[in-house]
Amino acid sequence: MAAYQRILVCLDLDPNSGQTLSRAAMLAQACGARLEAIHVVEHHAPMDLDYGLGGLPGIELDLPALLKGARERLDGLMNEAGLGETPREVLAGMAHLEIPRLAEERGVDLIVMGAHARRGLERLLGSTTRAVLNHAPCDVLAVRLEKQPQP
Repeated sequence: MAAYQRILVCLDLDPNSGQTLSRAAMLAQACGARLEAIHVVEHHAPMDLDYGLGGLPGIELDLPALLKGARERLDGLMNEAGLGETPREVLAGMAHLEIPRLAEERGVDLIVMGAHARRGLERLLGSTTRAVLNHAPCDVLAVRLEKQPQP
């Protein structure tokens, strides 16, 4: 089995995203692989991830402003991790469809994503990571995220 050559790290920009990015960067370095990052803005931004625009769940927000805010947050996260030159992209759409599409388009051979512990109804409804795994054209690594204290 050959080492991974192209790694796509998918970041949801929550407070735990640094863990996922760190693991992906470590793998890319160990394999000598090209690392790329992506964030997908879904059309309804959750309350805790409104990109600083004060949105409410279930209410359509200004998509260009959401994309701009997400790009700024992604750039900040990449710079904090010392990965300022790493290619990155912010897309709008459904994450579980956009991530596999981009991976296939770019010839990615490993997708790295964070996996949050799910309980109750969240577990029943599934997760983006599980949906990506079902659609991915390549291997998917789910990084088990440890909950970070809120500032």
